[in-house]
Amino acid sequence: MKSKILILFLGLMAIISNAQMVIGSTNVSQSAILKLDSNNKALRVPSLSVTDNIDATNPITSPATGVMFYNTNSNTANDIMKGITYWGSDSKYHHQATAASTDDIIATANIPLLIFSAAVGQKATVPTGSAGGGSATTLTLTPTEIIFDKYAGWNNSTSQYKVPSTGIYMFEFITEMSNIGNNGGTTVQEIFKGTTSLVSAFGRDNAINNRMYTTVISTQNMTLSDLMTFKYLYTANNYRIESGTINIYKYQ
Repeated sequence: MKSKILILFLGLMAIISNAQMVIGSTNVSQSAILKLDSNNKALRVPSLSVTDNIDATNPITSPATGVMFYNTNSNTANDIMKGITYWGSDSKYHHQATAASTDDIIATANIPLLIFSAAVGQKATVPTGSAGGGSATTLTLTPTEIIFDKYAGWNNSTSQYKVPSTGIYMFEFITEMSNIGNNGGTTVQEIFKGTTSLVSAFGRDNAINNRMYTTVISTQNMTLSDLMTFKYLYTANNYRIESGTINIYKYQ
């Protein structure tokens, strides 16, 4: 028994003398002073609350450079974010940037955050324009046309965008249309919330290149789960979208 204790003691002294400590195994890493080995557990650092990035007394008194913990407080106006935090050589706390904290900063600064973007490609020809009694066409998108959809709000089966949360949004709907007959006319584009038209805009033709350019931009107060539809119409027959864009921004 004594020999086993002696062997254990000598082994521990050998590890200590090499300035290394391993917890969870006997696999020493030569470059590590401390190594944690586990297949199903992890290191947990203390959870503390920073209220002032230059406070050297709270939550830690006289913090050493490099001291690290998880900050539980969030105050974007004062550059305080939840997440891994450390005390730097400039005598202030620094917070790990995350996607959530970046979104919080953008929202606090009232900077519009892009949450949906689509590059609209060429669409099918619409045979009858409004002058002939035709109705507006609902814009459809293919999966490859959707560049970015942060909240997976676009429904391909209904060709509608579902608002992910209550707040202020900006909608941008831009198209370039053509007409087979190149016989002039006026375009109309509308953005609907449900069955209600929120905003519309008109465009005119350019006879030189037979193109009609139309832009609709509108900022609206929206409610969670509002359904947005984008529609277009042209006075002359046999028209189609050649290209376009849809961008949706969220302010807060």
